[in-house]
Amino acid sequence: MILMKALSDILELIYPNHCASCLESVSESESPICIQCRMDLPVILSKPFNNNEQLYKKFEGLLALKYCIAFLKFEKGGSAQRLLHALKYGNRPEVAFLLGQLLASELKEAGLKDAFDYILPVPLHTKKLKTRGYNQAMKFAEGIASGLEIEANDAILIRKKATETQTKKGRLHRIINVGEVFGIEPDSKQLLAGKHILMVDDVITTGSTMEACAKLINRESIASLSIASLAVV
Repeated sequence: MILMKALSDILELIYPNHCASCLESVSESESPICIQCRMDLPVILSKPFNNNEQLYKKFEGLLALKYCIAFLKFEKGGSAQRLLHALKYGNRPEVAFLLGQLLASELKEAGLKDAFDYILPVPLHTKKLKTRGYNQAMKFAEGIASGLEIEANDAILIRKKATETQTKKGRLHRIINVGEVFGIEPDSKQLLAGKHILMVDDVITTGSTMEACAKLINRESIASLSIASLAVV
């Protein structure tokens, strides 16, 4: 993390306004992703729209979901990975906001402009939020909300305690682990009643964190639940 921050600081000195993907200098109007890189984004939304099969299979039989949306194809060394890296370790929250806006445009084109009432991000623990300075999932949610003209709310779903990394654990252990750390703010439960909810995260790998959060939301009297991510691994 310290090394990544140092590299980011050096880049800021060399490229004070650079594309988060190709690192070329860009105008203020192009930032944070240059026009060429926007045109080359590995968008995987199908036309006409269908649920992302890879994402859907992660939750098949586990969650009641209306839509499963993945925006970009993740490939090692590809632009999606570079953008996620800039977002999480390069202090570039504007990357998530812009990508959220771009996804919103695609969703409107697909006829889903009025499909959701609230957008909820997967929450960060306050310690990590303080260290990073922002929740990248919330920035993504804000971008989508801006494009769809609805509300993104990060006060409903909360993280009660921090967890150690999930990457080296079996799936069952991960689900048990994260299932104990999320909650719904009691005073906010009434806001969910009868609503179409879209839950978002920056990247979904095993799906255990999203699954734990989504199960909590599905217990409420919502109308439907959908999920979306910038990328799926």
